[in-house]
Amino acid sequence: MAVNACASVQRIGPATQERAWRTYLGTDWRAPATFDSVNPDPQPVWRIDVGRGDAGAPALTEDLVAVAQVDRQVALLDRATGDVIWRHRVPNPPGPGPLVDGDRVYVATQEDRGRVHALQLATGAEVWSAVVGDVAAPLAMDDSTLYAATTTGHVSAIATANAVRRWRVQLTGAVRVTPLLTPAGIVIATTGDSVFLLSRTTGAVRIRRAVRGSVLAAPAWADSTVLLATSAGELMALRPDSLTTRWRLDVGGGVVGTVAVLQRTVYALTDRGVLWRVPLDDPTAAGRVETGVIARAGPAPTASGVFLGGVNGDLALLDPATGERRWSVRLQPPLQQPVVVDGRFFIAVSARGEVVAFR
Repeated sequence: MAVNACASVQRIGPATQERAWRTYLGTDWRAPATFDSVNPDPQPVWRIDVGRGDAGAPALTEDLVAVAQVDRQVALLDRATGDVIWRHRVPNPPGPGPLVDGDRVYVATQEDRGRVHALQLATGAEVWSAVVGDVAAPLAMDDSTLYAATTTGHVSAIATANAVRRWRVQLTGAVRVTPLLTPAGIVIATTGDSVFLLSRTTGAVRIRRAVRGSVLAAPAWADSTVLLATSAGELMALRPDSLTTRWRLDVGGGVVGTVAVLQRTVYALTDRGVLWRVPLDDPTAAGRVETGVIARAGPAPTASGVFLGGVNGDLALLDPATGERRWSVRLQPPLQQPVVVDGRFFIAVSARGEVVAFR
């Protein structure tokens, strides 16, 4: 563990936030927490260039936006204006985006001896850091433990209070997607064509099952079901306690970004731009549409349609049944993260450092 206080403070932020952001995209179903409509013609409310590029998706609370940057910085922004509250420099480029919980911001870095850093929400001063390894996958956390998975297959559980390592386990294959916390244990998918179920208390491997293809899209959790997709074009619903298959669907191409679930419908986008919508209870009623959008980011479903961000910088809101564009805008390319939606407010980030808030 190491401690330092290297932070650039423009002003002091809130001491704490009631709304936590403990997992990738804010929810385990990788979709908005509420089934709200966005404005028919959303307009930008602020735009900021935070540096050479954004690493991972932003974290959103009631008052703040936290972003990680490839130029080794973490920045805290005012949600209402986009103004920078503080910046903190970390020793190496962050791999995933940040998490926010209470009075802390958490971020991990990429290198052989990459670290998880806990920063004070108000100032950006470092509270602690812990060596975990090369973290490319988004972090996940519960009330007292942060889980980090690495490109070497190591998964670590770190106490958020004091950075004490509770356990560490080695799996087969690199981990590129966020750990999924379920009541049955931690689901970890790797590029070694395997999915693991780990004990949350000890890290012991309870179950390992093979899948066809690597898992490069973040899995989702809905209705006591793990939703998983692979580079070989399989979209699967798994039982969390056994990792056995409830249903399986061939979507004809590798699934990118993330799987998302909203209103009991599963959304997945293939690397060929095909958007799938699958009723959670009846996969035989699945529908698909050619979007014409080549993306690395997964879909962001809302009551008004599905947001897709293209590698060419196009951000579009599509009718999921027809593929018709209901709204679109051009941002700095490429867009590599899904839009983060909170009611009528949403944020898009560019891999070149542009952050734009719309309402």
